[in-house]
Amino acid sequence: MKNFFTTVLAVFTAFVASILLLIGLLVIASITGEDPTPKVEENTLLRIPLSGTLEDRAVEDPLAGLDAALLGMDVPKALGMNELMAALEHAAQDDRVQGILLEQGAFAAGYGMLEELADYLKEFKATSGKPIYSYGEYYTQKGAALSAIADSTILHPGGIFELRGIGTSSTYYKDFFDKFGIEPLVVRGTGNKFKSAVEPYIASEMSDENRLQLTHLITQFWDFIGDQFEAKGIDRATLDRAATDFIGMDAEACLEAGLVDALGYKEDIMNHFEDRYSLLHYADYAAQIPPVKATDRIAIIYANGSIGNGSGDESTIGTENIVKALRKADENKRVKAIVLRVNSPGGSALTSDIIHHTIADIEKPLIVSQANYAASGGYYISCNADAIFTNSTTITGSIGIFMSLFTAEELMTQTLGLNVEEVQTHPMANFPNLAKHPDEAQYAILQRMIDRGYADFTGKVAEGRSMDMDYLLPLCGGRVWTGDDAVDNGLADLEGNLSDAIAYAAKEAGIETYKLYELPTLEDGLEKYLKSLGAAKAENLPFLDHPAVQELEFLATNPGLQARLNPIFLEL
Repeated sequence: MKNFFTTVLAVFTAFVASILLLIGLLVIASITGEDPTPKVEENTLLRIPLSGTLEDRAVEDPLAGLDAALLGMDVPKALGMNELMAALEHAAQDDRVQGILLEQGAFAAGYGMLEELADYLKEFKATSGKPIYSYGEYYTQKGAALSAIADSTILHPGGIFELRGIGTSSTYYKDFFDKFGIEPLVVRGTGNKFKSAVEPYIASEMSDENRLQLTHLITQFWDFIGDQFEAKGIDRATLDRAATDFIGMDAEACLEAGLVDALGYKEDIMNHFEDRYSLLHYADYAAQIPPVKATDRIAIIYANGSIGNGSGDESTIGTENIVKALRKADENKRVKAIVLRVNSPGGSALTSDIIHHTIADIEKPLIVSQANYAASGGYYISCNADAIFTNSTTITGSIGIFMSLFTAEELMTQTLGLNVEEVQTHPMANFPNLAKHPDEAQYAILQRMIDRGYADFTGKVAEGRSMDMDYLLPLCGGRVWTGDDAVDNGLADLEGNLSDAIAYAAKEAGIETYKLYELPTLEDGLEKYLKSLGAAKAENLPFLDHPAVQELEFLATNPGLQARLNPIFLEL
C-alpha cells in the first residue's frame, strides 16, 4: 500500500511539474511576442550565430535552458549542419538574401564538421558572389578559422581573437592505481601498439606511438587553420607568430597583423547591419525552403556517438536504432540510395559487427560520409560501404581492438585484510574476479579471444576495401589517420562533405531529383521530457563529468571487446 501511494504521488508531482513548465513556455512566448515564423524580406542578411556546438542535427528542445530563460539569460543552441547545408545552398540562389553574418561567440566543433561548414561558406560565396561578414566580442580558434572566409572580419576593441595553436593532454593513472593496489588489466590485439584508448590506465607516460600519431594529427589540424588564413592573404609565418605571441588578447595587434579587418562595438556594428538589411536566423530561413517535388528519396542515416550495447538514441549508436534505420530505408521502395553519416569514436565490437552485417545485406547503393571521426568501431561500420567520403581533417582508422578489466587483489587482501575463498568447477568459472589477478592461463585465453576479434576486424576491412592483408596490416594496429591520410592509403575513397556524398549516391542510383529522408526519427524535447517523468536521476556531482570517470563508466556498462578511440582525440 505504501508503494502504491508513493507511485501515485510521484505521478501527480510529475504531472504538476509538466503543467508548470508548459505554462512557463507560454509565458515566455507571450512576453517576447515574437512571430514563430518570421518572413523572408527582400533585403535579408542571414544570421549564423557561431555559439554552442556544431551538430549534424540540432534537436529542437523547447524545455532546454528553461531555468536560464526565466532568468533572462541567453541559452546557446546547437547549430544543425543539416539546416546550415540547406540554408546556404538555397540562399545562394535566392535574390532576397544579400549575404551572411557570422555572429561569433563560444563556438565549438570537431575539425571534420568545421571543415564542412567552411566548404559550404566558400561554396556560397563562389556561387552567389554575395558577401560574408563576421563580428564578435570573442572568437574561438575555430570561429576565427571561419572568419578568415569572410569578406570583412570585425572584432570588439577589447575583444579576444583566440589563436594559440593546437595542443592536447592526457592524464596517466597507473601510478595512482598502484598506490591503492588496483591493477587495470588491458588486453590489446597483438601488435596494437597505437591502440591508446586505455593507455592512461596501464602506463605512467605517453608511448612513442601515441605521441607520434597525436603530433601528426594536431599538425594537420593547424595546417587546416593555416590554409584558411593563407586564402585571406596571411602567410603561415605571420600566423605562427600570432599564435606564439598570443596576440589574440590584443585587438589592436590583431588588426595590425591583418587577422581582422576592423574594430567596432557591437551596438554600432549591429545598428549598421540593421539599417541596411533585414536580419534573419538561418534556421528560420531553412524552415521556409520549399520542399522538393520528387518521388525518389535518398536516406541519410545519422550514426552518431559512441557504439554501445543499449538500444541507442540520437547521441549514441546501439543495437537497435541504426539497424532499424538501415532496414527501414532498405525496405522503402522510394529510397533509391542510402548515405550513412558516421560520426563515432567506436565502442562495442559486437554492436559494430551487427551493424556491419546489416549493411552487407543491403543491395541499394550505400555511401558513407565521415564527419568529425569514424574510428575503431566507427570505421568497422564504414568499411563495407560502396564508397567512403571523408573530410581531410576527419579522424578515422584506428583499426584495433582491446578488452579492459580491473583487479584489486592487493587492495583487498593486503590493505583491507579481506580473504576471498573460491569454489569452482572450471578455471574460468569465477572470472573476472576483483580480488584475484588472472593467472597466465586465464590471460592467454583472453589474448587469444582478442586476437580472434582483431583478425575478424581486419579481415572485414580487407574484404570491404578489396585490400591484400599484407598491405592493410601496417595501416592497422590501432593507428588513427586523418581523412587526407585515409584517401592516400586507401582506407577512404574521396575527400568530400555530406553534400558530395549525397550527390555521389544519387549518381550511383541514377536519379537527379530526390528528397532527403533523415533517419532515425528524432524525438523533440517535450517527448523526451514526458518519457523521463517519474524516472529517478542521480545527483549531478561535478567529478562525474571527469573524462576518466566517464571512461570507466562506459567500460563498466559496455563489457566485452572494444573497438574504440582514445577519448583524448575527441577533445582536439
